[in-house]
Amino acid sequence: MTGKTAAAPVEQNDTTVHVAQLLREGVGAARWLTIALDTLPLDDELVARAVTADVKLTHIPAGLLADGEVAGTVTVQCIRCLEDFDTRVQATFADEYRPTIDLTSGHPLTTAAEGENEEDFFAISDAHVLDLRESLRQAIVLALPMAPHCREDCPGLPEAADAGAGDGDARLAVLGQLLRGGARETAGADDAPRAGRDSA
Repeated sequence: MTGKTAAAPVEQNDTTVHVAQLLREGVGAARWLTIALDTLPLDDELVARAVTADVKLTHIPAGLLADGEVAGTVTVQCIRCLEDFDTRVQATFADEYRPTIDLTSGHPLTTAAEGENEEDFFAISDAHVLDLRESLRQAIVLALPMAPHCREDCPGLPEAADAGAGDGDARLAVLGQLLRGGARETAGADDAPRAGRDSA
């Protein structure tokens, strides 16, 4: 029962945790930690900023279970006006980590049993270090909005173009002027023959 006693969360600004002691304790033993990161790279050029995570590590028969909540600020692009804006993303996660080295003998361990997929869990390093970075990254990426809007009443591109070069992308405003000019010329060309036929 002593292994299940709650302890005060450990605060750190890194995603790595040395878990040898926790693995030596009985199944059900747990540790709590709070992570604070200035930045966390995501996919492509996306970066999460001011990332915080509350994590619980629990000793399970196969290794360790890391579950908790993570939040961060990400700059995304509005699908209406194409302007960048900051959005706060929150997500939960629960990932399994398995040791690669036997604590007693130091011999390598097979992490995946027959029929298991190694993509379903993460490996604990040979030095018994667990890195939560990928768990946090995947959780934030999956929680990103599919169709981000900078605000509910975003006017979008057409309204921005009609507002003039001062609002939105000036190139779109110029394109709109060219299209309107072409329409006037076409209308004038259609009217000329009609006028000639009337006079005749």
